[in-house]
Amino acid sequence: MVRRSVRRSSPAAVLPGMLALLAAWLLAGCASTLPTVADEDEPAAGHHVDAGRDRLDSRLDSDLLRHRTLAVRTGSTPSFYADTPGKRTFGILGVIAMMREGNRLVEDYGLQDPAGQLSEDLLTALARRNDMRTSSRDAADVLLDVKTINWDFRPYRNDPNNLFVVYSARITLVDQRSGAVLASGKCRSRRDRVGDSATLEQLLADGAKLLQNELREAAGECAQRMKDDTLSAFLRSVAPVAHQAQPTATASVR
Repeated sequence: MVRRSVRRSSPAAVLPGMLALLAAWLLAGCASTLPTVADEDEPAAGHHVDAGRDRLDSRLDSDLLRHRTLAVRTGSTPSFYADTPGKRTFGILGVIAMMREGNRLVEDYGLQDPAGQLSEDLLTALARRNDMRTSSRDAADVLLDVKTINWDFRPYRNDPNNLFVVYSARITLVDQRSGAVLASGKCRSRRDRVGDSATLEQLLADGAKLLQNELREAAGECAQRMKDDTLSAFLRSVAPVAHQAQPTATASVR
């Protein structure tokens, strides 16, 4: 019988390979959370909202929500990315830097996740059109789930004088009694390069007033997109909800 010697790798020899795999996994994970700057990300000639894939059950009666109770849930807020020129060239370290800088801006300037405004706008519109009453999440007949997918600002073609805001969100309207998804969809608001783009200094001037205005406008555009398409069957003949007005219904949050 011939004995074959089995060569075992020492922990020190295996460690570099494991670290390389870990770094690759982290890089892939971070890259997946960061919006890419492709042609579709570049601002177009005017304000617009990209259409996601909506789902609305065509068999639903438009009066299905009438006189029922409604609650809203907003998901956890993702990191805000401050994508200033040059950071992308540093790979994973650049992505981490964008995230840390963005989260610092959120804290320093009190930036609000647009999902809050978006959910209040949609909740008010649904309640007004369908004579619904708001309720706690556990007790409500219908739940409106609103989740920010990403929010950030980024440069147009790596130009530091042309930073613009991007916002995307997902909503789902669920019948909690049956578990059926009544409607679902995504929206992605992009700002116009002409008139809406700005330098970092302009975005952050006066307590980041311009940046906060851009985020509010992006939420308003997404809300209108959702009302026109994703929730259209339940919102026929409803007047637009003014962003500055106090909502007639109070959202049940988180």
